Amino acid sequence: QWGYAFESEVLVLNELRQTEASDRRALENRLKPLLAAPPDLISIQRKGLHPYDAANKLLVLAFSNERAAITIAPTDRRWFVVWSDVGPMATKDAQALWDWYAEGGRAHVAAWLDARDLSEFNPGSIPPMTSAKLAMIDLGLSGGESTIADMARAKEGPFVRGIVGAPWTPLIQEICRGTAKPIRREALFAALEAAGWRDLGRLHSAEHQSP
Repeated sequence: QWGYAFESEVLVLNELRQTEASDRRALENRLKPLLAAPPDLISIQRKGLHPYDAANKLLVLAFSNERAAITIAPTDRRWFVVWSDVGPMATKDAQALWDWYAEGGRAHVAAWLDARDLSEFNPGSIPPMTSAKLAMIDLGLSGGESTIADMARAKEGPFVRGIVGAPWTPLIQEICRGTAKPIRREALFAALEAAGWRDLGRLHSAEHQSP
């Protein structure tokens, strides 16, 4: 609530996890302004005092044991996602690693990083797409969104022509035919974006003037 951690240069989220798709999407939107600039300033709420703006210099590192830790849009430009299938380190190996750190290993790591050539690194470029990120994009959808996205990718049902448009209520009714619970329009749009479909905006023709 107060945002004191936003004054940091490195913000570490040790366990990123939300069970419900709606919560994952809310978390994604909450983190967006922290992951890239602009915004160049982030508001810090001081308890009992006036808020103030701090420079947005955050590097956010998030860790999770969940494949679907957060919702990520297919067009995301902020997250670089990697996944490891390696199991927990054995106690003996972990102790050996900590001993190496204590005996000068940290200095070796720092020297290696300091010598690394970063002349070609572009911090403003889109992070590389990885299989872990593709999985997180797909798993971040709700069950209904995932079903619609699969239909749209395969061009099945109302998506057979490769294009859909308003009015949305008949389209949603056709998608949900035979099911008890209708979907929201927001879920439809999220599923289409995940399926790689593009929003062409409000269009009309000479014959059909109503967008």
